[in-house]
Amino acid sequence: MTTSNRSRTRVAGAERDRGAVLVEFAILALPLFIILFGIIEFGNAYSQNLEVRHGAREGSRLVAVNYQPSAAVGATQTDLIRAEVCDRMGASSTTSVQFLQTGSAAGTGRATVIVERPLQQLTQFLDPFLGGVVLSSEVETRLEQDASWAPDATPEPCP
Repeated sequence: MTTSNRSRTRVAGAERDRGAVLVEFAILALPLFIILFGIIEFGNAYSQNLEVRHGAREGSRLVAVNYQPSAAVGATQTDLIRAEVCDRMGASSTTSVQFLQTGSAAGTGRATVIVERPLQQLTQFLDPFLGGVVLSSEVETRLEQDASWAPDATPEPCP
């Protein structure tokens, strides 16, 4: 075999190898992207879940001390507490907050705060698995002050 035939054989083999690499990448690309976007989406979901839990804890603290930024009482005070909770957690109108109450006396009364928010995805790549997920947190606390706010019958969205 001459030198020119050998170089042609190597070039032809390299082109076939290049095609094989492309096929191998096509096979591995989907699992790679699923892992990459899965890490991103689940990290984002964890962060949003922490925000919901934080909002429920903040709301629980505000109702326990009978938070009153003004002289408002009843449903108006409840709306002010809801607005403060939503502001502290940076919530949008898709977040709902509900305040429940068992007794209104300090020391014996209990309040429950429920915060819910639909999961907001970044890439929509895992929508078949994460679509429709609602993040929720419920915190119950003992009232430290007599409650003058009114409990909610249904969850109300953030203003």
